Amino acid sequence: MRALCVLMGIIGVLRAQAPDPLLADPQHYKLEIENQWVRVIREHMGPHEMMPMHQHPAPGAVIVFLTDRHNRLTSPDGSAQELRNRAGELMWSPASAHKGENLDAAQFEAVQIEPRRPSGVVITPAPAEPMDAPLVDPQHYHVEIDNEYVRVLRVTIAPHEKLALHKHPDTKAVLVHLTDQNMRLWRADGTMSESKYAAKQVRWVESAGAHQDENVSDLPLRFIRIELKLAR
Repeated sequence: MRALCVLMGIIGVLRAQAPDPLLADPQHYKLEIENQWVRVIREHMGPHEMMPMHQHPAPGAVIVFLTDRHNRLTSPDGSAQELRNRAGELMWSPASAHKGENLDAAQFEAVQIEPRRPSGVVITPAPAEPMDAPLVDPQHYHVEIDNEYVRVLRVTIAPHEKLALHKHPDTKAVLVHLTDQNMRLWRADGTMSESKYAAKQVRWVESAGAHQDENVSDLPLRFIRIELKLAR
């Protein structure tokens, strides 16, 4: 029993000492966005490359996979697991310490969106929004993750399709573009703006009023919207 307690203590120390990904491995982790509400880092590994031990902070992160993944993650206690995902998939990953290895003979790339809780901020339920996008148009706005920190929507718009008038919660958000975007945004007052973004681009967006999205491209438009529930 004493030996087990000693072992658990050693594991705890190792976890506490594991550095942040950006400090442990700047070759494979790049900072994309950082403010009081969120940190977004891009992870990329070459074929069969390895990462040193590092610690992902609490409370966890939304991971959006930009390529297929076949990785091995090894914890400080030596236990390992192999993980597979397809490009475009996403998941909520709790805080953890591990080292990583790309088991594929191909590049691996993902984006990790880490919500933050600034000191003194209290989570309060958001008021109901009758024009909420998944409520108004569930065919195009699908809720993939919903917890106390984030709501994550998968958005899909067919070529030259214009969606219904809708509104997002009055929180800030991060968008991850899975495809190139060439879109018109029609506001409730009749004004319009155009935007173009490249696939795999990540950006910070403020809350906005009611609007309609129109894909003016000949190709489908897909992106992930991570709504930060504390960022009001």
